[in-house]
Amino acid sequence: MAQAQLEKSDGGFDSRKRHRSVAVVGGSAAGLFAAGLLARRGLQVRVLEASAKLEPPERTLIVTPHMRSLLGAAAERSVVNEIRRFEIFTDGRVATVPLKHPDLIIERRTLIQGLAEEARLAGATIETGTRFHGLHPNSRGLVVESERSSDGSREEIHADAVIGCDGAASRVARAAGWAPLATAPIVQAIVPLPKDMAPDTTRVWFIPQDTPYFYWLIPESPTRGALGIIGETGGETKRCLERFLEKKQLDPIEFQGARVPVYTGWIPVERRVGNGSVYLAGDSAAQVKVSTVGGTVTGFRGALGVAEFILHGASRELRNLRRELDLHLLLRRSMHDFQQEDYSRLVDLLNDHAKQPLAEYSRDEAWNILWRVCLRQPRLIFMGLRGLLMNRWSPRSL
Repeated sequence: MAQAQLEKSDGGFDSRKRHRSVAVVGGSAAGLFAAGLLARRGLQVRVLEASAKLEPPERTLIVTPHMRSLLGAAAERSVVNEIRRFEIFTDGRVATVPLKHPDLIIERRTLIQGLAEEARLAGATIETGTRFHGLHPNSRGLVVESERSSDGSREEIHADAVIGCDGAASRVARAAGWAPLATAPIVQAIVPLPKDMAPDTTRVWFIPQDTPYFYWLIPESPTRGALGIIGETGGETKRCLERFLEKKQLDPIEFQGARVPVYTGWIPVERRVGNGSVYLAGDSAAQVKVSTVGGTVTGFRGALGVAEFILHGASRELRNLRRELDLHLLLRRSMHDFQQEDYSRLVDLLNDHAKQPLAEYSRDEAWNILWRVCLRQPRLIFMGLRGLLMNRWSPRSL
């Protein structure tokens, strides 16, 4: 678990001499996870969340099993299903990839509420209905300016360090001088699960005329699933999803959506402001696998890395996360301009020998997957190089 990793990484340097009090802005999954980690280590932690209640919109997510190793028992409450195979479709072709370690289907609201309970039990204070307005340095560290939504009263909170976990449009990041992030829209519909689909199987469709990413259908139960798309512009993404629903003869029960950050390169997670430090974690730092635009587990890893940095002045987790995110960026650039025939060739090349690493390793172990797949199917290297040479991806235009 992450707490054991923090204890294992203890060394001679102890930044608690500098950072005894921490303000976490944003009751996101990453923010609450960081709050719990730091509170268990004896720091005074206050979480400031703008919403009156910790009841974020429901959203069905698929994550790798690495979430269990990070969160331990806290992960289990949000798990609603397990996925044991992927079916990849393109142009009439299909490739099936069994998973040695099942992916997890989670409900985001339940996950966040469980993490909030864990953080409170660890000693963190969670203040809902408290909006971040700004920050400035003072002689002791930082002053966080906040406002209560119930009565409009203002408060200035002292903190040695501030962690921005308030999403892709982070107000903390803007206040500390980080540049705005590029974002991409995700739209999904909750639908009845097709009768020919097993509830332990996720389906993925590559249809490049609709999206340079993909469609997915992830079962959240034996009877319902989430069918979604990652796009480049919000309105067109919703229209593509509606056409795809009609084509598959699926009636939406409800829609879910969000804009997620697009990783375009590593963002340093610390800035000194006067005598204090400001950190970013999760979506606020674009800690998202841009190949799939999945950011739950990478956000937890970013939060763990920031906690390590606050406690010890360095973080191995952040170094590993940067390497992983950079590889996913390379994969996105190599595939972003793929056409239908490219995906068809990709599926044709994924024979049983080449699929084995996809079955054995998760998407959070991209280095292990990539070199093993290419070793088994070298022609994939030439496909990737061709994609990089043709690349016209410009995430800043999303």
